[in-house]
Amino acid sequence: MFGHTKKQDPDGPPPYAGDLKPTAGPSTMLGTVYACVHLARTDRVRILGFPQSVRSPLGVTIKNAWPVGIQKEEVMGNGYEWKLVGNPWSGQGREAVPSRRLITHILTTLANIGYHLIIAADLSKKMYDKDTLFFRSGPSIQRRFFAMSFNESDKIRLIDSPDRETLDAFIGVVQSYWPLGIQDSKEKEESCWQIKLRGTPWWTSNGNQVDAVRLLACSLLAMFDSRGYEVVASVDLSVGNSEGSSES
Repeated sequence: MFGHTKKQDPDGPPPYAGDLKPTAGPSTMLGTVYACVHLARTDRVRILGFPQSVRSPLGVTIKNAWPVGIQKEEVMGNGYEWKLVGNPWSGQGREAVPSRRLITHILTTLANIGYHLIIAADLSKKMYDKDTLFFRSGPSIQRRFFAMSFNESDKIRLIDSPDRETLDAFIGVVQSYWPLGIQDSKEKEESCWQIKLRGTPWWTSNGNQVDAVRLLACSLLAMFDSRGYEVVASVDLSVGNSEGSSES
C-alpha cells in the first residue's frame, strides 16, 4: 500500500488516472523506469520492464559470470529470458556460490547502466518460490557488490569480500558474537569464506540462541557499515532449503 499526502477532489478521478495506459514496455512515471529481474524456475533469468538496450550488456554479464554457460535466450511473453546450463536456483552443491555471485554481477551491471535495486519481494505463494528483484532507473553509478549467505542449518559465508581487512573483520565478529563458538572456518572455494557454527542457528527454537543469532546479524551489519558498506537487499534465490536462502 502507498500513501499520498497531496489533497485531491474527493469526487474527482484518482491521480494520474487519465494518463495511465496499459503497456508491455518499461513501466514509467514522470521519466522514471521501474523494472524487475525474475529468477524463473530453477535455471532462468527473466527481465521485465527494462528497455531493449539493457539486453546486450546484461547478456554479456550473465555469460561471463555463469561458469557453465547459457542454453538459450529469447523473448518470453512481455520480457526477455536467458535459460542457463545447470540449476542455479536450486541453491545446492557446486552451484550454490556461483549462483550468488551471478546475482552480484547482475546488480553491478545494472547499477553501471543506471538501474538500482530498490527491493526484493516474494510475489508467489508457491512452495518453492523465489524473490523477484525490482529496480528503479537513475544515474549510472559504479558500485561494488558482494554477498553474505546463511546456509544449511549452521553455516555462514562471505562471497567476494572486497578486501582482506573486511574478511578478517567478518571472521572476528562471528567468533566474538556467536556464544556457542565455531566448529570450522575455511575458504570453501576461491573468494568464498565459510564459517561453520556450533549449534543450529538458522533452525533453532532455543530462546537464547534465537536472540543471539539476531544480535550476531546486527553486529555484522554494524561492522560492514563502519567499513563503508550498506545492505542492498536480502534475497531468497533458492527453491530448496539445503543450501540456505538469504543474501545481502
